[in-house]
Amino acid sequence: MKKSIIASLALALVLSFSSFGGTQKAEAADWVDQGTIWTTYYHSGSFTNYVYQRTMKMTYDNEIWTTVYASSSASGTFTARLQKKTDGVWKNYKTKYPAKNGTTVMNWTVNNKSASYRVKLENTSGKSIKYTFKVMQ
Repeated sequence: MKKSIIASLALALVLSFSSFGGTQKAEAADWVDQGTIWTTYYHSGSFTNYVYQRTMKMTYDNEIWTTVYASSSASGTFTARLQKKTDGVWKNYKTKYPAKNGTTVMNWTVNNKSASYRVKLENTSGKSIKYTFKVMQ
């Protein structure tokens, strides 16, 4: 009886420590942080050529608030293209050039409240870029 109680306490202790220090980033590529004013959506991964981010809408003050953290030793250009869905087709709307190593805040001023937007990250080096993308909605 005493051994089973000790074993149960040991298991509970291991489970509580495993939930303390772990981050959700390692378990899932997408996660959400629900705030009182807005929700922040995250996506983490890597890409060689290009990758599309989630569809989003305009937020407060005719803006879309995004940030990308990138890590790569590759040469070449790294671009972020805001695309706007017009008549069912995604068209390039604005372009920014984030850093390949570090964090870049990209706030996009847009003019159509009902339109859908997304960001396409493009890499011309052919080598993988690790990234974390966030959008506040």
